[in-house]
Amino acid sequence: MKHRTPITAAFLALAVMWLASPEIRAESDSEKIAVLFESSFTYEAKGNIDHALNDVLQILRIDPKSYIANYRAGWLYFLKGRYADSLAFYKKSAQFSPKAIEAKVAMMQPLMAQSRWGEAEGVGKEVLSKAPGNYLACSRLAFVYFSQGKYAEAEKQYKATLEAFPSEIDMMLGLGWTYVKLGRKAEARKMFEGVLTIRRQNLNARAGLEAL
Repeated sequence: MKHRTPITAAFLALAVMWLASPEIRAESDSEKIAVLFESSFTYEAKGNIDHALNDVLQILRIDPKSYIANYRAGWLYFLKGRYADSLAFYKKSAQFSPKAIEAKVAMMQPLMAQSRWGEAEGVGKEVLSKAPGNYLACSRLAFVYFSQGKYAEAEKQYKATLEAFPSEIDMMLGLGWTYVKLGRKAEARKMFEGVLTIRRQNLNARAGLEAL
């Protein structure tokens, strides 16, 4: 019978100790997750979304209930144009932090990208019932109303958002186009000309004036 060398025996003893110690495993997992997060953000900054996503999915294999990893997976899938996957991960992150509005606001993006306007409207209203002044929810809900042809609701939402955020050019443009759809040309012209006093080369505003 072969005898184990002292080195092999010591290695096996350390392995048994590691497996028996949840504290050591937890520390190791925590360090690995930190490295993977750093790597993921670095890859995203370089435009390598596939590698950035792969790092996050590795994190989720270690910690499937990580709010941030699920949220980040939702964002990266959105960047890849995989909107159903994006929505699924945003929903998971929302489950792991039920009081947060962040994931709910994010859910509106893949819903809108899939023209699921009714669902996006419902999510937007839910967010605003908890956080009435949230800019992203306000602005996205205005666009959702517009996209559904609910121009009266869109006008109201764009106006309310502009009252809170008067410098937002996208909201000025949205209100201008809403006036176009409502046949209120003078008000539309005023909005588009207002944008052009701030951004002279804004193509959207110029297209709006041409549409009158």
